[in-house]
Amino acid sequence: MLRFFAVLLAVQLVLSSDVVILNEKNFDDVISQEEHMLVEFYAPWCGHCQSLEPEYDKAAEELKAKGIKIAKVDATVEEKLAEKYGVEGYPSLKLFKKGEFAKDYQGKRTSSGIVSYMSSVAAGEEPEEEEEDGYGGGEDPSEDEYGEEGGGAGATEEAVGLINLDSFTFDKIVGTNQYDVFVKFDSSYAYGDKENQWVKLSRRIANLTSPAAREFLLAVVGVEDYGDKLNDDMRERFGLKTDDFPVFKLFKRDSIEPIDYTEAVEVDAMSQFLTRELDMWIGLPGCLETFDRLAIGFVAASQKEQQDRLTKAKNELAGVTDEVEKKTGQYYVRVMEKVGAKGSDYPQAEALRIEKIMESKITEDKKAEMEQRLHILASYGAKLTKKEPEPEPEPEAESEPEPEE
Repeated sequence: MLRFFAVLLAVQLVLSSDVVILNEKNFDDVISQEEHMLVEFYAPWCGHCQSLEPEYDKAAEELKAKGIKIAKVDATVEEKLAEKYGVEGYPSLKLFKKGEFAKDYQGKRTSSGIVSYMSSVAAGEEPEEEEEDGYGGGEDPSEDEYGEEGGGAGATEEAVGLINLDSFTFDKIVGTNQYDVFVKFDSSYAYGDKENQWVKLSRRIANLTSPAAREFLLAVVGVEDYGDKLNDDMRERFGLKTDDFPVFKLFKRDSIEPIDYTEAVEVDAMSQFLTRELDMWIGLPGCLETFDRLAIGFVAASQKEQQDRLTKAKNELAGVTDEVEKKTGQYYVRVMEKVGAKGSDYPQAEALRIEKIMESKITEDKKAEMEQRLHILASYGAKLTKKEPEPEPEPEAESEPEPEE
């Protein structure tokens, strides 16, 4: 009877792609029912995993006719399984025999390669494996786990944790009940300052560990309106104009209707937007999460709500022992009090005043203090212009006196 229910469960877990979906609860029961089973450990954001998906689906369909099943595990969710079987990169394909791990699959990541391999295994033969250069080991999830300023001497700053979507994969990720997705629609080979700001955002978010961050994705859709017209249907679908690229849209889970991002293409502004729209705090440098959550939406709140938040902020401040954090908390409280006394325009007016101060000659320490205050004011809704000080003109070179005759 138990075997019947285990087999029934396995059948129910086979999607239209014929790939069996495994998790910690069903893993042992399902693989123990199969003489041989290939299991892919993947990450949703992994580019190699996305490339493998159609090949893996096709292999599953062909192998089904031979009575052979293959499966996959979302390693970002089933962390214990990934750790148990030594997953160090994505995708990792592992062969199991009678419920026990046998060996890592090092063959080609193509449907024909997988079908040939599993057919040989099922026939009791030793399959030949031709590892593909630069792809056999998968993506190492630790390779890009450094701060947004770069990975050390000589490192090139690259985006971290982005997923590439196209006309085929878009609806498999966006609008599901799994993820909130912030999508950048852009030309296929983007560059320049706006791209640099996008890269910095990806690196900042990659360092987040909150539950909300685990259910959030940054995605890119490359669009071209010439040649092969890559994903041009996406441009038409969302009414995009290539002259406006990059275009950013936030898709909340269970909704295909996006929220347009219309603010500055700048890492701090985008961080604030996502913090406002989602239950995911992306603190700007120098900000404190507890006070930030009280600050966001403070200006638009009713007078009673503002007073309640001010009281909570003062209570939080009373428990702060670190001197640096106490000074920061005091500034949050001061802004709240100023909004109550001077009105909702105070954060923006104060931000403009500070930006003018930063255009003058001030010490580096003072500049850092002013920058932190701007970040806090942004939590109160102030729009930051991020103007850079005008470079001082270089003095004209004095002409050398002509030699005396």
